[in-house]
Amino acid sequence: MPSLEVVNFNVVCATLGGFITLFGLVSYLLKEKFYLSEARGSSQPQSPHCFSALTDVAYHYAVISLIAGLIFSPHATNLIKPLEFAAGSEANLNTITLYFTRLVLGVQLVLAGVQLPSKYLYKEWKSLALLLGPGMTGMWICTSLLVWALVPNLTFLHALAVGASVTPTDPVLSNSIVKGKFADKNVPKELQKIIIAESGANDGLGYPFLFLPLYLIKYVGDGGIGQTGGAAKAMGYWFGETWGYTILLSVVYGAVVGYLAKELLHWAEERRYVDRESFLVFAITLAVSVAIQQPILGD
Repeated sequence: MPSLEVVNFNVVCATLGGFITLFGLVSYLLKEKFYLSEARGSSQPQSPHCFSALTDVAYHYAVISLIAGLIFSPHATNLIKPLEFAAGSEANLNTITLYFTRLVLGVQLVLAGVQLPSKYLYKEWKSLALLLGPGMTGMWICTSLLVWALVPNLTFLHALAVGASVTPTDPVLSNSIVKGKFADKNVPKELQKIIIAESGANDGLGYPFLFLPLYLIKYVGDGGIGQTGGAAKAMGYWFGETWGYTILLSVVYGAVVGYLAKELLHWAEERRYVDRESFLVFAITLAVSVAIQQPILGD
């Protein structure tokens, strides 16, 4: 007598597989008519070495996947039950979500970088410095003031932390205005490139805006909430850990790893040691590796 195996894993695979299959049937219509993601028919020049295929895959389902996730979640149809995969523990679920988010963000940032021309950061450093310095600072202050004004009983330090969390723009979210038919018609190519560069760089540079209020809350706010050291200790950690270790060391580490990876890939390609499939996924595997190495180094 056959028995039904309605277990969580089977339901998740059936749901996600069915969603991707059905969406694939109307993907071009949704992307071209509603500007929900990147258009494959874009007239924008393709990224070097066929890496545009990676960006197509990464950005193809961005907005639609978010909507589908909300529909399939326990708060709607309850088809996908992530808590069961975490052994019923909210702490385990939060940890899983954190590390998957780290992986997704790492891949996003690498794919944003490979879309830019060679030596773009060197050539456009002044424009980027303006956007990442005064631009992000202005966004942070304005957002924090808005949060402070709208949320009752919220201290200004907590509002600064909330504002810092939403100040950096996301490479996937910015993709809707830099790729596809809408971008080809309305957004100049140079503006597209600077938006991609800024959206990729500002995630790491959002750290100072976030950790400044967090350190002040820990060592100054509410009398230091039991922590000794005061503002001097808070600023010491902010300059030492946030700027010195987390940001500057990460920049050096990323530059070294990126340079070595580029040279190794060129070396393998020139000697025809690497096939097309491995070549196309090289950026993604590199992003996954670096994203995992960061927490190992305490970053």
